[in-house]
Amino acid sequence: MARLRARHLPHRIDITRLIGEGAEGQTWGTPELARPAYVEQKSRLVVDRRSSSPTAGQEVTSTAFVVLLLIDDVLPASLVTVWKGTSRERQSEVIDSALFEYRGAPSHIELYL
Repeated sequence: MARLRARHLPHRIDITRLIGEGAEGQTWGTPELARPAYVEQKSRLVVDRRSSSPTAGQEVTSTAFVVLLLIDDVLPASLVTVWKGTSRERQSEVIDSALFEYRGAPSHIELYL
């Protein structure tokens, strides 16, 4: 099985994984800094997969698309910081994520922020 490699991903992002949701709200883990990624700023309609979102299940606009290695898969509502250290830096919630595992092609994770 072909896998995407870190050397193919020119950008770095910070990931704060959603650990769970409870009576006191959402809890996140420790930020994982400078994870390899490919980031594009582009708008796209996606279905909101965040369970605690008021727009859960509805089509919403994603303004960033991120490609990650398989080991960096995250749940919707996890926090991702893109363009760190630039004027475009921002932290966004993952609206949806998708696994692409193909025989003979680079397997990867796609996030929509």
